Amino acid sequence: MKSFFIIKRLSLAIILVLLIASSPRAQPAEGDPVLGVRIAKGIAAQGRLWLRGTKMKSRDSQAGGLVSLDLSNETRQAHFEDGVFDIEKSGRDLWALHSLPGDPRTLAVSVWRARAFEELTRLTLPENDAAIALLNKDGAPVILTRKAIHVLASDKRRWRTTALKGELSRGVQISAATPIKGDAIYVGFNMGEFGGGLQRLNISTGAVATVEHSEGLCGGLLNTGCSPVTGVIADPQSPDCVLVAVGLVHLSMSKGRILRVCGQNIAFFFEKPMKISRGSGPELTMSEAVYALVQSESSGFWAVTWRAVYRFIAGRPTEHSLPKNFKPVSGIYMSRGLPGAVVVQTDINWSVSTSGYTPLVIPLEGS
Repeated sequence: MKSFFIIKRLSLAIILVLLIASSPRAQPAEGDPVLGVRIAKGIAAQGRLWLRGTKMKSRDSQAGGLVSLDLSNETRQAHFEDGVFDIEKSGRDLWALHSLPGDPRTLAVSVWRARAFEELTRLTLPENDAAIALLNKDGAPVILTRKAIHVLASDKRRWRTTALKGELSRGVQISAATPIKGDAIYVGFNMGEFGGGLQRLNISTGAVATVEHSEGLCGGLLNTGCSPVTGVIADPQSPDCVLVAVGLVHLSMSKGRILRVCGQNIAFFFEKPMKISRGSGPELTMSEAVYALVQSESSGFWAVTWRAVYRFIAGRPTEHSLPKNFKPVSGIYMSRGLPGAVVVQTDINWSVSTSGYTPLVIPLEGS
């Protein structure tokens, strides 16, 4: 009997792997000379497609290189070989958070000005700290590190630093966002099959709180030990809230959902059920793993699963098939087949999930 259940579980795993392998995201890619194929983030700004990589050198460093492609002629430019922790957009400006060459403890926020990056300000971190994310709070750069929140003052020279009153969780991938209104940063952690969860930080006080809804060992909408958070964005419909994605494909299981989080309140927002045939037995119901959430310049957002791309406008999703024809551009596999966005291939989710290559959706300016 025990052998029967082992064979049954292996059969389900094989079926799920075959479904994954048959999708466009399983195509091999050679990779960009600077980024490889592990592209962590993309932004369209000033007529260019900006792509940040990550080398995942340690749990405390997700830094990588930064390249851009001219959207008019697809010419490539490398801006940083390494040391870029995050990129963010403010209006039409593109910000980059990076360390200085030969000085990993000193961070700089630079802005792209037509043909080159111009340094705005610097921040020196203590020896036991590390950069996590660059955020835009009402037009001001905010740097989140493992030990503190740093908000650039209005004179653009001084940093207002608030020490965190609690310890941040760990994640192979970390995502962070601030709601449209309020004084919070929500940080999501992805540890694959080991969960990850969500924390809420108070910008003014530095208070750290776990946001969780658990039932039993691994149940609940957002269980820290079992729910890998794959994306966090501001909720365009509820200005005090964020949207949080959960997604994992592992062995014979696929699960995912989008949640609305307002303070400590967690509510179900979206899930796409899927059924897998088990031969003579009843079909097994799972859900599509959600690998990313991406804010668009309009009031909507995009969600990415291993099977499809969903565009949400006014809370309602429109399903789009994954692009099938990716064109190699300087080693970056990209597609313009999705209305209002560019799609590139990345293996960023492969580090914590048996997902293969997945699409990274980058909304175009004005879309």
